[in-house]
Amino acid sequence: MRRHTISSIILSKITLALGLAILICAASPVFATVYVYVTPDGSKLITDKKVNKQGYSLERSYATKPYGAARSRSPYYAKPIKSQYDALIVNVALKYDLEPSFVKAVIHIESAFDPAAISRAGAMGLMQLMPGTAANYQLKQDHFNPNLNMNAGVQHLKDLMERYNGNKELSLAAYNAGEGAVSKYQGIPPYPETQDYVSKVLKLYKLYKKEI
Repeated sequence: MRRHTISSIILSKITLALGLAILICAASPVFATVYVYVTPDGSKLITDKKVNKQGYSLERSYATKPYGAARSRSPYYAKPIKSQYDALIVNVALKYDLEPSFVKAVIHIESAFDPAAISRAGAMGLMQLMPGTAANYQLKQDHFNPNLNMNAGVQHLKDLMERYNGNKELSLAAYNAGEGAVSKYQGIPPYPETQDYVSKVLKLYKLYKKEI
């Protein structure tokens, strides 16, 4: 009887230790290495893949620091801010017939204009695209390239706007929580994160409309 009790205690401790180890691993942030290359024409290529092409020189590399488990937890600023990507935002937004102010508000909340941003969920770049979503728009590498990431993200946003007949609230909810969640609840899902995300983007959209 005593042996059985001791064995049970030891087994319980082992089980507890394993459980804690699993929890720690699950809570560990996902890091990615970002590489910055100088291309033959002098421009810079930001990518999460090593490039072994003639004429490409590695300028620097660094590990990104995830800022949150969800995309909407990016650094949030209540006021509009100037970005080095403003001209690109205007060009790409107009290319897909979207308001630049709307696109800029989305990028503001998604990544705070950090092209190397990556969430713990694995969303990457300025528009925080998940790998699967990015692949749908032919973005299978160079996820941190501002131009490529923005083009894919804006195309996705445009598709959502068309799906929801121009309804910004539903389009944003789907961008954040997925189209399945919007369909399931027939509207904005009752997720605090998503509701907060939609609210913040729309507030910034109204502010950016005055500037763009």
